[in-house]
Amino acid sequence: MNTAPDMTASLTTSMLSSQVLLRGESDDNLGWLLRHSKQQDYSAGDVLLTPDKHNDYLYLVLSGRIQVRLDWQGREALTYLDAGHCVGEMSIIENKRPSAIVVTEQDCRLLLVEKDVVWELIERSNTVARNLLYILSSRVRRDNLVIFETRKQQAISEQNSRQDTLTSLYNRRWLEDNLSRLVQRAQQTQKPFCLLMLDVDLFKQYNDSHGHPAGDAALAAIAAKLADNIRPYDSAIRYGGEEFLVLLPDTAISDARIIAERLREKISRTLIRQDSGCRLPGITASIGLAELGSGDSVTDFITNADTALYRAKQNGRNCVAL
Repeated sequence: MNTAPDMTASLTTSMLSSQVLLRGESDDNLGWLLRHSKQQDYSAGDVLLTPDKHNDYLYLVLSGRIQVRLDWQGREALTYLDAGHCVGEMSIIENKRPSAIVVTEQDCRLLLVEKDVVWELIERSNTVARNLLYILSSRVRRDNLVIFETRKQQAISEQNSRQDTLTSLYNRRWLEDNLSRLVQRAQQTQKPFCLLMLDVDLFKQYNDSHGHPAGDAALAAIAAKLADNIRPYDSAIRYGGEEFLVLLPDTAISDARIIAERLREKISRTLIRQDSGCRLPGITASIGLAELGSGDSVTDFITNADTALYRAKQNGRNCVAL
């Protein structure tokens, strides 16, 4: 830190009145404040406040810019404060250590007001008390907006972590987080629960013949068809590659078979187009169907559906097998 000689004499009450904290304040109180505070110059990168040190000053920014951070790297900047603003008021009011890191982003000139002077100024002036209340309420509102945006982004990230980016269906992570619970619920309530495992027929040949973008378009089209033709309480998952699962809770095997046949037919009639609008050849899917047994584990449930899918492939593809 570069400490400049006291230059209070060069700072006028008119200049001080531009500070948010001091707007509307009388010349008498501004003059009193000048006599009981000091100016200091700081270089860019100087640390003013940290959570591990007690703070005894209110800093009024006369020139330059300071940054309020959540970490030392500055990746989590809460806000920036330019000339006319202040910092340090919260730790003085609460008589606690600062809750954030405050660093000068540019070379700055600050007016340092000791905490005892701050309290006396508040006692002397309703104007300062009102301005301080405005500053604090504005910062609470800003912090609430930061929290709201952060939680919204967290929710989006959480959703994305459980959603397949290509198809927008649930992904394998979602399945791992939820299938055990659904299996346990079905076994406890003794309600039927069925699982469909779908595999796109001859998908490697489709990719080789038409290219991977065409294959992606086919997978996205099939996923959309699944999402549009299952019930609100069913779940469609991209299991991996060209494989999909459909969870059918509270569904007997006879009804599940009807649903599987309907999905197979819908997929076989799905129009597939590239982003350019060019129409691509259609595609079919084989489907394996399994019903949860009373003693089945999650692994058993999936294995049974996979075995049924293998039978569907052996039966000539584009069909449903139990």
